[in-house]
Amino acid sequence: KFNGNKDLRLEVEKMLAADAEDADENDALEKNAFQHFTNENEQKIPEQIGGYKIIKEIGRGGMGNVYESVRETENFTQKVALKVIKRGMDTDAILSRFRFEQQILSSLEHPNIARFLDGGMTADNLPFYAMEYVEGEFIDDYCEKQNLSIKDRLKLFRKVCDAVQFAHQNLVIHRDLKPKNILVTENGTPKLLDFGIGKILNPESVDEIGTATKYGMMTPAYASPEQVRGERIGTTSDVYSLGVILFELLTGKKPYKTETNSQVELQKAILETEPTKPSLAVSSERLAVSSENSELQTLNSKLMKGDLDNIILKSLRKNPHRRYSSVQEFSEDIRRHLKGLPVYARPLTLKYRATKFFQRNKIYVFASLLIFLSLLTGITVAIWQAHEAGKSEQLAQKRFEDVRQLANNVVFKYHDAIANLPGSTEARKMLVTDALKYLDNLAKNSADNPELQKELARAYLKMGDVQGKMYAANIGNTKGAAESYKKAVGLMESAVENYPKDIQAKEVLIKAYNDYAFLLLRTGSLNSTKEIVQKALNLHEQVIKTEPNNDERKIQLIELFVRLGDVDVGSAEENEKANGEQNFKIRLAHHLKALPLAEKLYESDKNDYEIVRTLARVYQRIGTDYHWIGEQAERYGQNEKAAKAFPQALELHSKCFEMVQKMLEIKPENNVTQRYLSVALINMALSFSTNGQFEKSLEMADKNLELVNKNLASDKSNKKAKFDISLAYGVFSDIYFRQKEYRKSAEHKLKTLELDKEIYNADNQNQEVFIRIYEHHKKLGKIYSLLGDKAKADFHKKEFERLVKEIK
Repeated sequence: KFNGNKDLRLEVEKMLAADAEDADENDALEKNAFQHFTNENEQKIPEQIGGYKIIKEIGRGGMGNVYESVRETENFTQKVALKVIKRGMDTDAILSRFRFEQQILSSLEHPNIARFLDGGMTADNLPFYAMEYVEGEFIDDYCEKQNLSIKDRLKLFRKVCDAVQFAHQNLVIHRDLKPKNILVTENGTPKLLDFGIGKILNPESVDEIGTATKYGMMTPAYASPEQVRGERIGTTSDVYSLGVILFELLTGKKPYKTETNSQVELQKAILETEPTKPSLAVSSERLAVSSENSELQTLNSKLMKGDLDNIILKSLRKNPHRRYSSVQEFSEDIRRHLKGLPVYARPLTLKYRATKFFQRNKIYVFASLLIFLSLLTGITVAIWQAHEAGKSEQLAQKRFEDVRQLANNVVFKYHDAIANLPGSTEARKMLVTDALKYLDNLAKNSADNPELQKELARAYLKMGDVQGKMYAANIGNTKGAAESYKKAVGLMESAVENYPKDIQAKEVLIKAYNDYAFLLLRTGSLNSTKEIVQKALNLHEQVIKTEPNNDERKIQLIELFVRLGDVDVGSAEENEKANGEQNFKIRLAHHLKALPLAEKLYESDKNDYEIVRTLARVYQRIGTDYHWIGEQAERYGQNEKAAKAFPQALELHSKCFEMVQKMLEIKPENNVTQRYLSVALINMALSFSTNGQFEKSLEMADKNLELVNKNLASDKSNKKAKFDISLAYGVFSDIYFRQKEYRKSAEHKLKTLELDKEIYNADNQNQEVFIRIYEHHKKLGKIYSLLGDKAKADFHKKEFERLVKEIK
């Protein structure tokens, strides 16, 4: 009798547990204290429990036995795992714990958690529950028998992390994670079992069964320090247990070395001893090596050093606050390691990040080095040329041509070789910085050479694209892009003026006008932009007369009509007269001019990538015009007009989506194709939403978010990819707003606001993003007003008013 002295009882139970080591068991530390206290051999296997026929016993746990069972009815036969409480363990506290486990399991639906099926009482009043019967092997045995590589073990482990994180999100801690509670099916799917000492994270609930951990209802080898001390625990305790499991899966050993199987000795090690580094504990004999698998042949402690050592040791820290704050964060660091990215468990020093970048981007680093060496060679040649100029004018001209050729190679040949490769933005950024220096030098001496002017103009246009091309992969330098496009325009205006019969010079100038005008949309210079597009159209009339059947020039004319529609917002008087709607009708009129030209061109060749892309762009623009007309009509209460415009938008956006599918067939991996796919998914999501088809709308929005996240992950330096993610969250916000799910709408709008702020802070010439920011504040003010949150509504309204004054 302990007379209510719980601390004394705890100490006695620990000593009993330590003394209860059983030589017939594999490892006494793999069993919890209740398994030592109960006489398991007294239990006879029943023939029937409830409606279930017992086949055989398949396991014994701390509180109950588990049987393979079958429920047979007229319509089906169902195999289940049936867990029944042990006789002698049916105290009020334990019965409460068992019923609690049923409550936990019934609330968890996840592909990597064994499903709860049924519950009830046996004939002699013992509770039982039936759960999904999992055919599989314990995760450690599965890894060994399958000879899984370290990479495959990590991928499998991350699925387990997904299940545990799901439980945490549903306010449940497992508290007894170990390999024997994780089965892996034949197809490689892990299933998490046994929430017998799980705890619901409800601050209002009294942790009456918190003694489950305190009194030893945990597995010592996988228990966290706070569990050993009998303290209140949180989700980081499961992080610790997962760290032990991962240590064992990768090394075949446990983190702490003990002389005996004593629980007391192990608990002392858990509380006082630092775990062994995994790279030091790994055993080459433990992980089988196949002569057919080169990865397994090289499996040794070197693979564990660095990232994996740090990741696992972070999860095993004594202080819960110094571990990963969540299982999701733990799993994310493993993902980053698998992808060759810097992990958060290590200090992000410049040397470490540079090493990781080189490992991931060897091709791009070598390409950049080649560019740098080429530039260095060019500069050397130029200096030498200057030195030798006085000796021979002919020799100087030859050297000038050499540098000119080098410029072309660097800007076009090397750039184009890496432009469409994922992760190439950093290399392209270095190319821009260095190439512009000597492009400017060449431009100073190009006035009397139209061929050189055309080459330089094309190079500047290329540089502008890399710096900040609208809706394409770029390095986020809008100001630099505008300067490069302007230089191209200046060069070609000079060339066309001096050589008015040079058709090629006019073609380059038309492209320069078009690219420059498109970028000016971002900086807000709309009046001058319309003039530039009109200049391009006037020039195009001269050019197309020379070759009226030239498809490239037809495409260029279509693009100019599209661009005119983009930039022509109408006069202030027209907009005021039509309550702000006239600008969209003007846009639509220009875009409709392009439609018959694009459709006719498509009929002539349905497999030409540029022709398909052009028609997709026209459909997209017209569909968006109708969408905006519908939104404008809604805003002014013109519901009939909106009801007519929104189906038209969906029809055109659906046609655009068909063309993008065609682009995917022709060039699936092309960056331009991926960009058009993202735009098409966004437009379909918004059009489905305005037409009341919310399920399809969210499906399209999900696909787009997955796509843009993938693009950003492949190239972190691509500022356009970050903008795409901002757009993706904005789409979700709009959809939820239409569904009147205002909290979800606000949540996603805040995400897009933060991303746009980040983009603008890095590129304060980007007026397009600046305008988006104050529009976000305006919409958030409205959303929070609808939610009844006056303080937040007032804050965003004031921010909107402040930013509007700033732009004026």
